[in-house]
Amino acid sequence: MKTVLTRWFGPLVLSAALLPAAVAAIDAIALSEGHAEENSYDETERARKKLLQTIPGDAAVLINVPFRDLPGSPELVNLGKRSTKALERCLADNVEASARARCAIVLEALGDRRALPTLQTALEDWDVGVRFRVVRALAAMPDRSSVDPLLKLYQRKDEEPFVRTQLLRALGAQSDKRVVSLLRKEIARRPTEGEEDMRAQAFDALWMHRHLLDRNTLVGDVVSGLKSDNVALVLSATYAAAELRAPRLTAALVPLMESPNPEVANKAIYALGRIGDRTATRALLARLPEVRESRMLNNLAFALERLDRKAFYSEIAKTIEHKQAVIRLNSAFVLGDVGHAEGLDLLVRALGDASDFVRSSAIAAIGKLAIDGKARDSALAALAPLANDANLTLREEAIYALHALTPGGRADLVHDRLFRGLDPRKQNAAIRRAALALGKAGDARARDYLLDCALTRGCDVASLAPMFTSPAREEDTGRILLAWTRGNDDVTDLVSSLRPAGASLLAMSTLRDSWSYPGQARSIDATRLLGGLGDPRATDLLLRRATTELAWPRVNALVAAGRLGDPGAAPRLVLELDNLAAESLPEFARAASIVAEPAFQASLGPLLDERARSAPPEVALSAAAVRLAWNPDQGIFKFLEALGSPRVAERELATRYLVKSRDQRVTWVLRRALAREERPDVRDRLRSLLDERG
Repeated sequence: MKTVLTRWFGPLVLSAALLPAAVAAIDAIALSEGHAEENSYDETERARKKLLQTIPGDAAVLINVPFRDLPGSPELVNLGKRSTKALERCLADNVEASARARCAIVLEALGDRRALPTLQTALEDWDVGVRFRVVRALAAMPDRSSVDPLLKLYQRKDEEPFVRTQLLRALGAQSDKRVVSLLRKEIARRPTEGEEDMRAQAFDALWMHRHLLDRNTLVGDVVSGLKSDNVALVLSATYAAAELRAPRLTAALVPLMESPNPEVANKAIYALGRIGDRTATRALLARLPEVRESRMLNNLAFALERLDRKAFYSEIAKTIEHKQAVIRLNSAFVLGDVGHAEGLDLLVRALGDASDFVRSSAIAAIGKLAIDGKARDSALAALAPLANDANLTLREEAIYALHALTPGGRADLVHDRLFRGLDPRKQNAAIRRAALALGKAGDARARDYLLDCALTRGCDVASLAPMFTSPAREEDTGRILLAWTRGNDDVTDLVSSLRPAGASLLAMSTLRDSWSYPGQARSIDATRLLGGLGDPRATDLLLRRATTELAWPRVNALVAAGRLGDPGAAPRLVLELDNLAAESLPEFARAASIVAEPAFQASLGPLLDERARSAPPEVALSAAAVRLAWNPDQGIFKFLEALGSPRVAERELATRYLVKSRDQRVTWVLRRALAREERPDVRDRLRSLLDERG
């Protein structure tokens, strides 16, 4: 037995004795491998940073860099236009197609027109992926010098269809009558068998050139598009018809109401409403009883209401008694959206509908009507009994309609029967709606609830800000600041408005704590907050942050430092504007638009005005967008000039900026501009902008 035990346990004892040494050896190997990987990563990172630092000063640095070692597109874009020369050489001389394609992508993002000759030459690249990216880049920075090389490539029959599609987009951006001639021929030409049908893309490109076309010619081209057998072209033409609003388009639009494609049918009806030609009334009336889709009913109703109000109410009186409840429901909805007093009697009758859904829609619609005097008294009398209805949905809608129609509102009903009269365990959504209605009315009884809702990201902070700032309560301010320290960046502007004690110290500490990660959202948010708190002690810290290698932290830091009174911030900020990639310029406008301090506006404004007058369109309109946010009455003039520019790109870019601005003051100045505008194409754009805003 002893021998057996010795035979089995002897090796175990030996193994146990050797185990620590073995583990130590394995750990040593793993550690050395880990160090090797870490060292390899560190070396790669150092090489990447060195390459990025070299790019602005060495145009040849990317020629021999393989794709796997190229910096990422965001890092190259971050360098801005300082990287243009190196990217050009990369596109021209790097032998890897994937590397050339990446450099073309970054050149597109930069929008630096100095690269145009290199990009135009690269249209002859052997790799189709590179050619595609080069065409996109030329579309992003249109210039007349690009027209001939783009036309030359388009005329090649062996080019891939997806590149040809992109070529049409690029040609559409060029503002050249030679392009107009080509595009009109492409729209009229039927594709041969097996050939890609690009008539819709050609029409979209022609539409971008509409300011270069005679008005009658343009309308004729849209009529042809509406009659096409290409559905995509027909749809594009309906959008064009809605903007042009020419009565000559009516005859071509009417048959499209019967299109099996719902997008085409709806857009045709919408266009007829915008045109306002009464000859379409009979066709619209005939279509109304047959409609089976709510959006089409709404479009028909709005078109008819615009063309013939009497006929509209005659027909809607039939649909609000339709056999299908969904049609009755949508008819009530439409009457509310139209908002005229003529709909009141129809809606009051609908209050007795068998369907609670129809009744609810009718109640809400009554609350939207523009009525007063006896009509309002009649509506209030019809709604009053429903404020006690057992059905919560009907009760809610009745109370809100009474609140909307009663002079001074009915906050008492909203508070007593909805906000306080419901069970929060079962009806929290209804309570939240009531609280928001009370907040909009300035009723402080919902303040605590709304603060909780805002701090838990359940309610929009910006719309509720007046409730927490006028007057401010110390306990609310403390909770708001605490929420910000916990990462709720929705309250940043609110903290800036309240300026609570200790906020500046907390924001500076947050910025220091995230110092190693300048691009992190928390770091940028702290930077923005410091600019709004008005504490000059933060200036030095912000100026140090403005030396980081990342562009956006620099921009935000300079904006914040300028708001605190630093005299050098304005010229440095405009230098950043000059260097930024074109795709980043709208973000620059948003960052600088928050400046409200008169002193900083006084120093930055003239520099922005200079750029708006003389810089390339992308930079000029970014600078002008800041002015528009500060003072729409003054800032609108640059945009009106751009909307009438002979260059397609400038018109399109100005339109995009105006669409993105949701400031009600901008809507007002656009309305005034439309009233004075005499250029037909600019009037078209202004009307479309106002339609979209309204």
